[in-house]
Amino acid sequence: MEKRKFRATFLDKKHPECQITIEFDAPFPVDKEVGYNNIAFKEFSRLYGIGDIKIVDVEPVEIKDGN
Repeated sequence: MEKRKFRATFLDKKHPECQITIEFDAPFPVDKEVGYNNIAFKEFSRLYGIGDIKIVDVEPVEIKDGN
């Protein structure tokens, strides 16, 4: 089976505007027996592990006072 580039978008369920999209190689044509989500997650983990995906900013979230 040949491979092709696929794209996967990860998002924060509570904040869907917060997303990250990666590309990865996977079997093509699409096969229901292949765990594409697992392949995408493994690629995300690999990219993070080698520093291609990194955290560039950490900041507290502003909480609005009800007063």
